[in-house]
Amino acid sequence: MSLELLDAVVGYEIALWNHLDSHLTDAGEVSLAVFSALRVVEGHGGSARIRELQDELRITVGSASKVADRLERDGLALRRPNPTDRRSSLLELTDLGRERFRSAEIEVRAALSDHVRSARTSVPDVVSALRTLDDALTATAVR
Repeated sequence: MSLELLDAVVGYEIALWNHLDSHLTDAGEVSLAVFSALRVVEGHGGSARIRELQDELRITVGSASKVADRLERDGLALRRPNPTDRRSSLLELTDLGRERFRSAEIEVRAALSDHVRSARTSVPDVVSALRTLDDALTATAVR
């Protein structure tokens, strides 16, 4: 097999990231990196562990901790002791964090909708194919 798949997937991921990040920043929103972290925390009911940031963003624990520091520094989240596990803390969205997430989410959805419409492709088919490939890779990596 040629390396065309690698070139296509990585190239598209980079182009899509840059497109969405530019769209967000041009609209005066948070960066795509910050939006992604807010999305993880919001997806856990507005309160998530650093481990969940690490796992869902697929970054190192050190990078996840730095992202949490950035969210806290910018007033988007607060760290609180985890009442069920003294070894970890919870990252909780502030009102500003929820507001910035919701606003950025609208922008991301609009940009994705415009992009997919212009590509004339089926989103469910693309998502299904990518998830199948991701699941196969994840299953292989676990072994």
